[in-house]
Amino acid sequence: MPRGETEAATARVAVCTLSSRELVTPLARLPGVAVAGTLMTANLGIEQVIKALRHDRTVRGLLVCGRDSPRFLAGQSLIALFQHGLRPEDGHIRGAIGYLPVLRSVTEREIDEVRARVELVDARGVRDEGTLRAEVAALLARVRRAPDRQPRDHDTDQPRFSGPGFGRLHPVGRRRSLDAGIGGFVLISLDREHRRILLRHYTSEVMPCHEMWGTRGESMLLGLLEAGVIEDPAHAGYLGAELAKAETALRLGLHYEQDLPLRPPGRPPGRPRRRTPKERTTMERAPALEDFLRLVTRTLGAEDAVLDPHTPLGEQLAVDSARLIELTVVLEEELGADLPDDADLARATPAELHKSLVG
Repeated sequence: MPRGETEAATARVAVCTLSSRELVTPLARLPGVAVAGTLMTANLGIEQVIKALRHDRTVRGLLVCGRDSPRFLAGQSLIALFQHGLRPEDGHIRGAIGYLPVLRSVTEREIDEVRARVELVDARGVRDEGTLRAEVAALLARVRRAPDRQPRDHDTDQPRFSGPGFGRLHPVGRRRSLDAGIGGFVLISLDREHRRILLRHYTSEVMPCHEMWGTRGESMLLGLLEAGVIEDPAHAGYLGAELAKAETALRLGLHYEQDLPLRPPGRPPGRPRRRTPKERTTMERAPALEDFLRLVTRTLGAEDAVLDPHTPLGEQLAVDSARLIELTVVLEEELGADLPDDADLARATPAELHKSLVG
């Protein structure tokens, strides 16, 4: 039998479920699936994906599905890598807007080898198992019909669109640092005593520059634009969203902290929040402590670390605030954790965080 036909018969596919861990097991069991796993980071995580695909040369297709991290955008960075490749001068993924999309332990040649051999299907946002089973079967059929894929110009690839008449767009974009956009930074807070929003603009040297008081986020943003404090559309969008959050928090008595999701005001001690049926179901299948520790290290980008359950995270790992925010999102939105409104994950022990899952 010719080599190409042999490879066609044995070709398999891989599945990346991004942050949707619940999809890993059912999709890994499908016929023709070599491996299925999550992806949380746009650097170490993507490096592991590339290494795994290079190791198993029977894998000719990769389905990317599930919920992408709204903060780290690892899925968007992985798609960008397959479409546009790597900048050889600094290891940055071309077109990636995720958190630190820089690859250090894989070479451009290794990446191009994977890109030439593996067909990628972008199904980000899809979490329905029936739909994904059909996608896996279709991808498997294609790679077995055409095992010898040739390198192609990924920069000219067109994204797959779903639905007639509309081009599918993803809610992502590129925003320069505030320092580059407005020559400093902005702090937004609430003055609840006077029922006002306070916005202060500082220079990069932390010198006071502008101050604004208001009660409506829209009028405050328009004032910033008219005064010429901000001109970049991406920064205008960011500040508009933050001011809208601040206005909502002011009107409804919610807790507001810049760059964090809105939360209800602090609960009185000893008065637990009533969990929803979905949260109670999630808690019933909460991971064991050992699995939970691995989840925490993966989320924080420290896969090789060994955590002591009874030592605060901040004393064991050097992690930035963005990664702690991502861990909070994973605990609350994906695992149904009941964290206090003033929770400080850096000072919490892994055992305490695990207890928030099991009650």
